[in-house]
Amino acid sequence: MRSSHRPYDARVAKIPVAVAAVNDYELIVSGLAGVLSKHTDSVRVLDRFVIGEPVDNGPIDVALFDTYGRVGIAERALKTLSEHSEIKRVALFSLDFPAPLVADAKRLGITTFISKTLPGADIADALVNASRGRPVAAFDRPRRAAHPERMWPGRADGLSERESQVLVLCAEGLSNREIAEALFLSPETVKSHLKRIYRHLELRNRAHAATYVQKSGAFARFQPAEVAMEGSGAIQKGPVRGSRRNSPK
Repeated sequence: MRSSHRPYDARVAKIPVAVAAVNDYELIVSGLAGVLSKHTDSVRVLDRFVIGEPVDNGPIDVALFDTYGRVGIAERALKTLSEHSEIKRVALFSLDFPAPLVADAKRLGITTFISKTLPGADIADALVNASRGRPVAAFDRPRRAAHPERMWPGRADGLSERESQVLVLCAEGLSNREIAEALFLSPETVKSHLKRIYRHLELRNRAHAATYVQKSGAFARFQPAEVAMEGSGAIQKGPVRGSRRNSPK
């Protein structure tokens, strides 16, 4: 297995760091790319990467993997990224870092953990340090309001990111217990989240929740970062593949 943690060599370190935004959801990728676009002196988004697909603009110095939709079930995705020939290092980007998630990452040689509560400048700095082979634990900050450009499905409808995660897993057919295991929550907490979601979105049951997710453009998947960032000056122009949208599984 190829470790994603390589010894730091100052001779090969370079700025700006080539970054790939990794997630299946269009809003997640475009929002993350938007946050990083303000820091082009240190990082540059070259690609979006969907698990199982090729990287167009590699090699990538750091793949920033947003755990949205995969928290607790991310190990296979992390393994794919850590073994990818076009990706030098992997950074985990998450709301929370429960011990099992960190342990899964470390087993694969991943040593960079970046909190979603950090401002864009701190995220960019963490990515630079990660590219240099330095272990990074950038999450020892009090929780703060989400960055205005970092988006997630349902945010425009008033859902918190945690509620959005619960809704996605519910729409994919997971039981409350399965959602709890995936998000490292208690089943009662999941139940409370679902009640708030149903009330806020005026949904009656899980079937209505699934219909909402399937019909909402906010939950579209697979938009390349090149499309999201076009015109920002933060990406290297290259082959642009068309947007491909699938309904959540």
